[in-house]
Amino acid sequence: MKLLFVQLPSQMPDWSSAPANVPLAAGYLAAYAESKGILARREWSILEPEIANYGSDSSIVASIAAREPDIVSFTLYSWNLERSLFIAERLASLLPHARLVAGGPEVVEHMPVTVRTPFHSLVFGEGEEAFVDLLRDVQQHRPLAPSYSANALADLEKVPNPYLAGTLRFDPSTQVHLETMRGCSAKCAYCYYGKNYNTLRRFPHKHVLDVIRAASEAGVPEIYIMDPNFQTGPDFAGRLRDIAYANHARTAIHTELRLEGITEEIAGLLKEAGIASVEAGLQSTNPKALEAVHRTFDRKAFERGAELLQKQKILVKTGLILGLPFDGYEQVIETFDFLGMQGLGQEAELYPLSLLPGTEIRERADEYGMSAMEIPPYLVTSTHWISYDDMVDAIAAFEESFDVEWAMPPAPHFQLFKEGFVSFIDTRRPENIDWMRLNPEKLSNSMTLLVDSDDPEILVRIVRAARDLRKDNPFTLYQVVLTSETRIPSEKLVERVREAFLHPEHYYELANSFSPDPQTSYQTRMFFATKNFALAYRALEEAQDMETMVVLNAKGGYNAERLAELLPYVVFDKQTLPFDRLYELISIYADFPHMLIEAPEGLF
Repeated sequence: MKLLFVQLPSQMPDWSSAPANVPLAAGYLAAYAESKGILARREWSILEPEIANYGSDSSIVASIAAREPDIVSFTLYSWNLERSLFIAERLASLLPHARLVAGGPEVVEHMPVTVRTPFHSLVFGEGEEAFVDLLRDVQQHRPLAPSYSANALADLEKVPNPYLAGTLRFDPSTQVHLETMRGCSAKCAYCYYGKNYNTLRRFPHKHVLDVIRAASEAGVPEIYIMDPNFQTGPDFAGRLRDIAYANHARTAIHTELRLEGITEEIAGLLKEAGIASVEAGLQSTNPKALEAVHRTFDRKAFERGAELLQKQKILVKTGLILGLPFDGYEQVIETFDFLGMQGLGQEAELYPLSLLPGTEIRERADEYGMSAMEIPPYLVTSTHWISYDDMVDAIAAFEESFDVEWAMPPAPHFQLFKEGFVSFIDTRRPENIDWMRLNPEKLSNSMTLLVDSDDPEILVRIVRAARDLRKDNPFTLYQVVLTSETRIPSEKLVERVREAFLHPEHYYELANSFSPDPQTSYQTRMFFATKNFALAYRALEEAQDMETMVVLNAKGGYNAERLAELLPYVVFDKQTLPFDRLYELISIYADFPHMLIEAPEGLF
C-alpha cells in the first residue's frame, strides 16, 4: 500500500499562512492506524509542505501523480475545498487505479461534495476509527464503501499524539497544533464543532505536557492550543502550573478562552505558562443577537478579564461576527464602541458570518432572511437586519475607528523563486511569457508579473497566456505590475488584463469581497509602477483601479514631504539605496511596512 495525505493551505499572496497549514488530521490518522497495526511507517507519507504550501495547482498534481500512490487522502476545509476538488478531478484522470478519499469539516451530509464528488470514499465526523475501517477494507482487498463513519467517538486515552508518535515533526518554521481535549460545552449556532462532538473528552495530561516540553526544546515559533475553550475542565490553575514547568523556553502559546472566567490568579498563571495571546469570542454586545446564537455575555466580567490580561501584557484578540440575527448596523457600531472603550479595538478580528456546513444557523438561514454565498467561504451577504452595503460600511467604520486594515491589500514580490517554484516573471521579454505558459507545473501559487503597458504585442500575448494558465492553475493568486514612464494605463487596458487572470469564485477573492478598498479585486491585484514621480502622483488621484508604485533608484532624489503626504507603494533596492535615505523611507512608512517593496536596482 502507498498512501499519500494532502492538505492544502489557505492561500495568501505573501504565503504568510503557510506556517499554520499543519496536517494535524493526517498525523492523527497515521498514528492511530499504526497503533492498530493497520499501517506501517513505510506505507504512507504527507505531501511535503514546500509543495503543498507554495506550488501551483499543476505542480501539486504533477508531484502526486509522479508518486503513483494507491490512495490519496485529502483533508477538506472551507478554504481549500474548491482547489482540492480541482486537483482530485485531475488526479482521477491521471491515476485511474488510485483511490481518492477525503474527510474534514467540509464532509457533512447534504453538502455538494457528498453528492457530486471525484472521491471514491468520504469519511464523516471524527476520523481515526473510520479511517482504520477504510484501510482495513483496502488491506483485505474489499471495494471501498462510499462513506465511512465511526460508530462511537474514540477513547482519547488510546489515540496517540502525532508529535509523540513521530507522524508529525517539530519544525522551527512551523506552528505546533495541540488538542488537550475534544468537544465543547457551548452549542453556538454558527459552529459545527459542538454539534459534532457533543461530549467532552480529554487527552492524557501527561501527553499534552510532553508535547509542550518537546516543542519548547525544539524551538518552534508558536504552540496553538486548539481547544474551543481552553479553561474548560477541573483544576485549570493546576494545569497552567504544569504547562509553565514544561514550557522551558517560554515558547509563545496562543489559545481561545472566555474572558469572563479570568481571575487575577489565572491571569498570572497564563503569563507564567507562556500564553502570549488569546482569542476571546465576544461576537456582539447585542443581547438578542447573542441569544439567537446561544452565546452569553457578562459585560463587567468581560471587562475585568480583559483588564487583567492586559496588565500581564497578554494580547487579547476579540472575535466579532458581522451579520448575526438581530444585529443591524447600529448594533454593530455599538459593539465597536464597547471594544474601543476597553482598548481592544486594534487587535479585534471581525468576521462576516459564515453559514458553515451542518450548523444550526445554516438550517435557519431562511428564517433570518439570510442571503449567502453558495460556495466557500459561505459568507452571509444580507439579513433581515443588515444589507450588503451596510456590512461594507460597517467594515469601513471598523477600519476608521481602530486605524486598521480589515483585509490587508496584496503586494507584489520581485523574488524569482519561492521554495523552488518560480514566483516572478518579467513578461517584457516575450520568451518568458512562452516559458510561463508551457511550464505551469514549475510556477508558484502566487505570481507577480511585470508587464510593459506601452507594448501592445506583449499585452496581447499576456492575455492569451492567461487563458492557458487559468486552465492549468485556476487557483493561482496574481499581482500584475504594469509599468510605463510616459502614461497611466487606461481603465480599459487595466480591466482587460485583470479579467484575463481573474477567478471570481476563488476563496481569497470571496473572503475579501466586503472590503471597502477602491480596488475590489484581491485574487488578481493590479499595480502601476513608474520612476516618473509626477506621473505616479497623478495616478494616485486618477487611477483608483490600480495601486500606484513609485520606483526609487540609488542616485535619484525624492520629495520626502510629498511622499509622506500621498503614500504610494515604494519599490527600492535595499542594497544600493544610501543609508540616510533608507532610514528616512523606513521612518515615513513605519505604519505601512507592507508598502515598501524590495527589487533589484536594474529591474526597472
